[in-house]
Amino acid sequence: MSKGIAQTEGPQLLVRGELTFEDFYLGAQAKNVSSSTADGEAAALIGIRESVAGFDVGASAAWKRAISPVGGSDVNSLEFSGSVARSIGALTPRVSIVWSPDDVGTTGRTVFAEAGASYVVSRSVVASAAVGRRHRIGGADYTAWNAGLSWTAYKHFSVDVRYYDSDGDTGQPYRARVVAAGRLSF
Repeated sequence: MSKGIAQTEGPQLLVRGELTFEDFYLGAQAKNVSSSTADGEAAALIGIRESVAGFDVGASAAWKRAISPVGGSDVNSLEFSGSVARSIGALTPRVSIVWSPDDVGTTGRTVFAEAGASYVVSRSVVASAAVGRRHRIGGADYTAWNAGLSWTAYKHFSVDVRYYDSDGDTGQPYRARVVAAGRLSF
């Protein structure tokens, strides 16, 4: 799932690595996608994560490249992201925005803005929900929402179960779905 909608018709594998230097990081990632314009997507990124006056602030820039692209579609894209969150006890509201001047594939300029919150239920369980709006040149606009639970089983392994839906076309990739995701970090 990305920006509230499915990127694959089946399981997705996202592999990501990061080198962190205090608040800055360099990263790379690759993932499979089910698309009429490519079989996958790779990205190189640079970003910052910092705490400023009690707010958790993040910003990044990514160079994305389509894997096995179809002729006539954009192969390269820049994507800029920013987010702000603040913990108020067990509750953490957050806002984020993702903008691309010319996305990969056949979509032109795109922006996705999302607001949400998470709530710490216990030391290992967090409940969260969000709603976002995406506007695209050359692609369908839509509003997406999600709600779910994350469970940290071990320090480096977590599981997230989440319900996603949108007001987009009822077909793939906009249809409602429940997604289970596992995350392993080391």
